[in-house]
Amino acid sequence: MAPPVEIEPTSPVVDDPVAGAFDRLWERLARPFEVVGTVAALVGLSPAVVAQLVGVVVATSEEAEHLLDQFPVTVRSLATSIHTNAERCIGQLRGPVLWSETMSARASSFGDPDLFVCSAPSRAYDIDENQVLVAALVEVREAAKYASESVGDRGADDPLIRAARRNGQDASRFIEHPSLQRVSRSRPRARALKRTRSGKHRKTYGPALAMLDRAMNPLGRDDVRTWCDERTRMQHYALMGLVDRLERGGRRLPDFRAERGALYAGPVQYYHPRGLGASGQLSGIVVGQLLVDVPMRLHDPDRDRAEAQLKARAGGRRSMVIMEEDDLDRAIEVAIDLARRGR
Repeated sequence: MAPPVEIEPTSPVVDDPVAGAFDRLWERLARPFEVVGTVAALVGLSPAVVAQLVGVVVATSEEAEHLLDQFPVTVRSLATSIHTNAERCIGQLRGPVLWSETMSARASSFGDPDLFVCSAPSRAYDIDENQVLVAALVEVREAAKYASESVGDRGADDPLIRAARRNGQDASRFIEHPSLQRVSRSRPRARALKRTRSGKHRKTYGPALAMLDRAMNPLGRDDVRTWCDERTRMQHYALMGLVDRLERGGRRLPDFRAERGALYAGPVQYYHPRGLGASGQLSGIVVGQLLVDVPMRLHDPDRDRAEAQLKARAGGRRSMVIMEEDDLDRAIEVAIDLARRGR
């Protein structure tokens, strides 16, 4: 970045302080968090776009590919349980005779001596392990649906979109396998997941468990970092620089949470400009009553122009542009002074 629009690193240990700021911000997100809303607030993409990107990542993940590739092997080794059902039998016995039910049935059938009600065993597939398998396949199917929604003709030719659609179609077909048709489609509870992980069939259902884990954490830090443009990365650096200075007294701010398209941590708020629509709306970093931000044009050395542009979208707040490291210290001083005056 050409001077004077340059923020120097605060620690010589960090090779890339700007990239490191995003990593630190990612670690300061309050967990668990809603992926689409949080990532949209973090990088400025619309929730619809983030949902589509998450769908592509999940539907084409290594876990999804492994689950689908292993399904022919998995379906031949499905865990089952034996259930007994009362069954009316005429002229044959399919299990122990339930005499009470048999006598009642004969009484309503004119005393047919060949009629028996037996406790007939049957193989049941609607058990914890198979519910986990079906839930994993459903995750792939739903992710593929999000990935391919609102895709135009040009997007339909994207190899990732095609791969997501193909995996979604395979998952839909596998869900309808005869052995799985009567398995519950509801998401398995924690107890079912625990039993599957610790049961004797855990190796068979390992791909399904891995897929559910990936669906719970669809995006990693590296995935999201690639969606940040240069100005967003500089905003993250300024944001974490302000947080560091506010925490110098030993008091830790709350972790960031996403609400209404912005990130909140105590008196600090981050509004990404791309997530707000009109350019005249509030965007930047709010510290108490002060709005701070990096310049709209990062390489523009004209501070007066940058200040005027920021003031235009400050909504009547006091504003300050961050163009160098010392500006972060001055911003904290101004924010504290404004807070004291407001008491």
